[in-house]
Amino acid sequence: MFDILRIAWRNIGRNRRRSVLSAAAVAFAVAVLCFSMALQQGSYAQMIHNTVRNRTGHLQLQHVDYWPDRELTKRMTGIDTLMTAVADTPHMVAAAPRIQTAALVSSDDRTFGATIQGVSPEAETMVSTAADKVITGRFLTDTDIDGAVLGSMLARNLGVSAGDEIVFVGQAADGSIAAGTLTVTGTIQSGMSEIDRSLVIMHVRHVQTAFSMPDAATEIAILLESDRVRSAAHDAIADCLRAVKAEHVAVVEWPTVLPGVEQSMKLDWISGLIMYVILVCVVGFGIANTYLMAYLERIHEFGVLLSLGMRPRLLSMLVYLESALLTLAGIATGLAAGVPIVMYLNHVGLNFGKQAETLMASYGLSAVVYPQLSPLVVGCAVGIVGGVTLTLALYPAIRAANLKPVEALRHA
Repeated sequence: MFDILRIAWRNIGRNRRRSVLSAAAVAFAVAVLCFSMALQQGSYAQMIHNTVRNRTGHLQLQHVDYWPDRELTKRMTGIDTLMTAVADTPHMVAAAPRIQTAALVSSDDRTFGATIQGVSPEAETMVSTAADKVITGRFLTDTDIDGAVLGSMLARNLGVSAGDEIVFVGQAADGSIAAGTLTVTGTIQSGMSEIDRSLVIMHVRHVQTAFSMPDAATEIAILLESDRVRSAAHDAIADCLRAVKAEHVAVVEWPTVLPGVEQSMKLDWISGLIMYVILVCVVGFGIANTYLMAYLERIHEFGVLLSLGMRPRLLSMLVYLESALLTLAGIATGLAAGVPIVMYLNHVGLNFGKQAETLMASYGLSAVVYPQLSPLVVGCAVGIVGGVTLTLALYPAIRAANLKPVEALRHA
């Protein structure tokens, strides 16, 4: 086996230009796939980060029957006790109580439907980036009991700005009418039109009073160190809830709250893999053509080897090993070229410019994306390129196994 491997490696050097071009094509495919997949993974990580910081948190505590109908009657009580119970959970950065409901909001002559989000301002700034998205006025403080921050598009539709008053009307948890007056302290722009068109952020104490929910909340958003520790934190928080006998409370992960985000990432990854396979197949047929030409040019040589007693199986192995060694050399070169580029871009980021900022914000992304290299990325890139090229290399190897010595010797 070692002798066959040594001969195969020596044969690669017989036509160095062709060998270098074949390895370079494989290297290019590997480098492109590493970069593209790392860019995808970086965009997914940024999308998750922005999603949990803008909307859900990594985990949420909810009443066991709250999801998916989100009715105020399925609220959690004893919020202070729950906050204390999970305060020292491993991997947790911060937690904030929230109340999510719907209402009508009105200015002097305009009325629109809105999503009410009751928050504890100080805790909310630790969990989400909502305060950083304020474009006019300011975010709520703990003293702004009657204050409100509106989505930028909702504020424009209502014709109000910081300092103006609005009225809200909704249905309380006990079925009564919830109503009140709010003073706009600022407007917020998340970059997501569905949020900016409907969001009203209020003080949680005002919502509790108006919607008949004393010491209650619909959810507690929990921010973790990273999404990688989500499963461990989930189990730790569940243990804390059992310790305080909070059987009515469930731990919900962000993909459950926003399933469309995770599903869109999975769909994008799968569709990307399909496109990468097609791309590599196109490149692979060019590489396979090179492998086949190398075989056709040496048919007379192979006939001599068969006449001298070389078994067809060993000849087929020799031809395949030559292709495999070229592929492995190309993969190694591609990783050597592609990995440093991805690592550099992971440090400095890839800026798509201000023109793409609005479009990317609608997908929960910023204009600067940081590619992320992972074993999954390297494994997929090497697996796709290696799998396609080595599969195509079987054809000349199979032809070599079926070669007849007499016919081969007659080949010019």
